[in-house]
Amino acid sequence: MTQTQSAATLVRGRYVLTRAEHDGAATLLNDAAVAVAADGSIIEAGSFDDLRSRHAAADVIGDGSHFVLPGLVNAHHHGRGVSYMQLGQPDGALETWLNLAWGRKPMDSYVMGLYTLMQQLRSGTTAVMFNQAGPLSEAEGTLTAFREVGMRTAFSIGFRSQCFLVYGDDDEFLAGLPDDLSQTARAVVEGSRVAFEDNLNLVLDLHERYEKPDPQAVRILLSPSGYHWADEDTLRRIVDTARANNMGIHTHVLETVYQRLYANRTTGQSPVQRLADIGMGGPGVSYAHCVWVTEDDIRILTETGTSVSHNASSNLRLHSGIAPVRAMLDAGVNVGIGTDSVGINDDDDLLQEIGLSQRLHRVPGLDNRHVTPGELLHMATLGGAKALTLDEHIGSLEPGKRADIVMLNWDRVSYPYLDSELDPLEVLVSRARGRDVRTVLIDGRVVYNNGEFPTLNVPAITMRIQEVLQGPPPPEALIRRQAAQALDPHIRAYYRDWQLPDGPQHALRNARA
Repeated sequence: MTQTQSAATLVRGRYVLTRAEHDGAATLLNDAAVAVAADGSIIEAGSFDDLRSRHAAADVIGDGSHFVLPGLVNAHHHGRGVSYMQLGQPDGALETWLNLAWGRKPMDSYVMGLYTLMQQLRSGTTAVMFNQAGPLSEAEGTLTAFREVGMRTAFSIGFRSQCFLVYGDDDEFLAGLPDDLSQTARAVVEGSRVAFEDNLNLVLDLHERYEKPDPQAVRILLSPSGYHWADEDTLRRIVDTARANNMGIHTHVLETVYQRLYANRTTGQSPVQRLADIGMGGPGVSYAHCVWVTEDDIRILTETGTSVSHNASSNLRLHSGIAPVRAMLDAGVNVGIGTDSVGINDDDDLLQEIGLSQRLHRVPGLDNRHVTPGELLHMATLGGAKALTLDEHIGSLEPGKRADIVMLNWDRVSYPYLDSELDPLEVLVSRARGRDVRTVLIDGRVVYNNGEFPTLNVPAITMRIQEVLQGPPPPEALIRRQAAQALDPHIRAYYRDWQLPDGPQHALRNARA
């Protein structure tokens, strides 16, 4: 390649991680750079001196002191830049925690979307698996925010047709409540129902208007909220629709032990097996959580090529357990990392999530394998990109891919001293956090630099968030909150006789379903 073939920008680093493989092997260059074309694609990566000699007129971003790596991919998120706890929903087991979500204040999806994406960029995230759990009307505002920021997304709208209150028949549960509470709860449930045709029509419309014009930036996925939250006829329709329109699918699977016990009580089969039988598995399908999978489940995930999002913080905060990530990786399952809007410190820091995942999977025993830095970085880049069905375009810094790039302040990561014999990848995974992100580029364009967002009016966005959330909740929100608080003891009583398994919560089981 000659100098005249491109007008490049060089992104320079002390270290440049171009690619991390599933098995943990990584390509790490020293005193290197990434050459980016004017159209936002990567020309090549290599020695800075070599690239500089062939791109003498190129602008240079970075002084050679940074750690440069591919933009991180958040493989599961619900779009809450203002945390659930800040919105009045303290931590708890998922089954009661979801009920308490009824009392949250409503928020304009566009403003919340912008604020959420600011949080993502601060930790080096350039693409998000965004699963909307709110009303259909929120979709336009959220996708507009993604378009304005320039961030990539695989966007879906969760659909429920059953188990709104408990894992079982809602009518039977409501019939056992005091009359006034039953009436209020029934009204809330009915008010949250969406006809499947309405959900499907909107998703297909978004697919036409957002994904088809710009498939490198937007994927529109179909999303039953979870196996237990959608009847099997609906699941089959979703599979048929996905195949007919070449669309992906994202759903929650085996997040909690109660979801496995529900499957025992209904079909006697694991949800992973049931979904595979229905056809909801494959390279375009991803499952969030998978905490309570068995060896047989992992085998099915491998055979079908289904991806998994590991959400360590969420699983800890919501009493769900520890997913058997080491076993999944050993079996060849593609695994990404997500914060699920429930980061360990409420800061939605994907770099911190990587560090937490590193330490969480160090089981006792001198010879037991842990999850290596290279594997974790694969999960946070190419693994997540594959889950989003965007791995042809992002996830590594290689020729032809989009220039989604993160620059870490390595002096800060290593302050005040760092032994020269240490593996830089080990240091990155162990010590780097969102505060160390210096610059973020998407399509070769700087979207975050030294704490500033060049295209966003941060004070206005923050002020709007505060105006809405500091005001009084609307009357209907108060009614929902009071109903949720009154329902809490009844939901706890519903699950009281469900027999929980013995043993460590992270133990991989191959028991019946």
